[in-house]
Amino acid sequence: MTQIDLKKVLQKKFGFENFKIGQEEILKSLMAKQSTLAVLPTGGGKTLIYQMMGALRPGLVVIVTPLLSLMQDQVARLNYLGEKQVIALNSNLTFQEKQFILNNLSRYHFIFVSPETLNQEPVKVALQQVMINLMVIDEAHTMVTWGQDFRPDYLALPQIHAQLNEPQLLLLTATATPNMMQEIVASFHKTSQNWFIYQQPVDRPNIFLHNEQLANESMKKQRLKVLIQTVQGPGIVYFTSRKLATSMAEWLSNETGLNVVAYHAGMDAISRYRVQQQFMQGDIDVITATSAFGMGIDKEDVRFVIHYHLSNDLANYLQEIGRAGRDGKQAVAILLYVTGDELIQFNLIDQSIPSEFAIRDYLDRDGKTKVTEEQIKLLIEYRHQGLTTTSIIKLFTDRKQLRQNKLQHMIDYAQAKTQLRNRISQHFGNDTQHLPQDTESVGVTAWQPESLNLVRQETSGHITKVSEWSQQLKKLFNLQ
Repeated sequence: MTQIDLKKVLQKKFGFENFKIGQEEILKSLMAKQSTLAVLPTGGGKTLIYQMMGALRPGLVVIVTPLLSLMQDQVARLNYLGEKQVIALNSNLTFQEKQFILNNLSRYHFIFVSPETLNQEPVKVALQQVMINLMVIDEAHTMVTWGQDFRPDYLALPQIHAQLNEPQLLLLTATATPNMMQEIVASFHKTSQNWFIYQQPVDRPNIFLHNEQLANESMKKQRLKVLIQTVQGPGIVYFTSRKLATSMAEWLSNETGLNVVAYHAGMDAISRYRVQQQFMQGDIDVITATSAFGMGIDKEDVRFVIHYHLSNDLANYLQEIGRAGRDGKQAVAILLYVTGDELIQFNLIDQSIPSEFAIRDYLDRDGKTKVTEEQIKLLIEYRHQGLTTTSIIKLFTDRKQLRQNKLQHMIDYAQAKTQLRNRISQHFGNDTQHLPQDTESVGVTAWQPESLNLVRQETSGHITKVSEWSQQLKKLFNLQ
């Protein structure tokens, strides 16, 4: 497939005149039958690549994606482009609907599926009967983060790939360090000799980086209010706690007059969908969210992302701030830090990784020690791999140390006085020679929104017609 052919398909099928940086090189590698790992920034056009492959070759494109909202978003996008032979195979479907899809896979051009659904035997058997054009793993960094922590079906993806007769792979992510990239590729050991790896620099020049260290929680809360009042939106504020995200949304709404709404995984599906759609359409000024919000939310005009709490590592931080300025215009990422904030993340690590006693009690003594359902799945998965209890304990111990080390990099960034861009780029193995240092600042008085023309013009907020939205959603989900 020549360059002019690729451009013609791009223009005719998708309505774009030119490729974004990296897209054409990646498509050429895929057309040359190479399995590919592509590290492109948020907003870098990752989804267009597999959409193009669906237009360029026959067969089914299987997209493994971590979140239900991602599936729904991508299905809707393909439908909008005129592609009707696309389906999401997920838990929202009835047994009969799933069976119909599996019995008629050859009708579809694209199928979106979670690792958990893909690992079901009937699904694998059905996929073995059709020609697979491409197997895509979206947000591929989750293989070495979520898989080892709370979604063990990610660990099975290389095995599933082999069971499906090793179709060509396309692994997509916005955040992967050199070590993560090596680990991801190495897990698919049978195809590791024919990989094309494309990594675009992680730096986003249009996102101004700004950190503030405050004396205590009260000062941080008041500073957040000032920032919400003065910095042009729309914006996202990230919290670690669902409870705090909810209470702060109410407090900020009352204090600023803006429409501030919370979003977290503890909300029901309809409420989450409503908030997403209102934010996309500009009816919400600010989202107060946990890390559950953002993946697959393709809103181009987010002007600021504020972290009230630390992310658990720099990879997640980069992913989250990358939701700002996707239109290429000026945006700002602000991290608010109080000494001791890191204890929240250290405690989360302790809670998410079982202790040596809990592992031995569960595996060897059939004990009643409290371990989560996700931890049980991981323990069973490792046992099925033939690992001894001692080996499993070492895996969890090493994992805990790795997560603590990654968190320390995040803490170092939060406490840094200078060189914010350098720290992020170095962490991801990028060149730092030509990074502009005038696009970052540290300290409460070091930066004002006027310097970036990001002053909020109005503070009256929006009045969201919740009752009207509720009626629309009930109709959409057939709840009336």
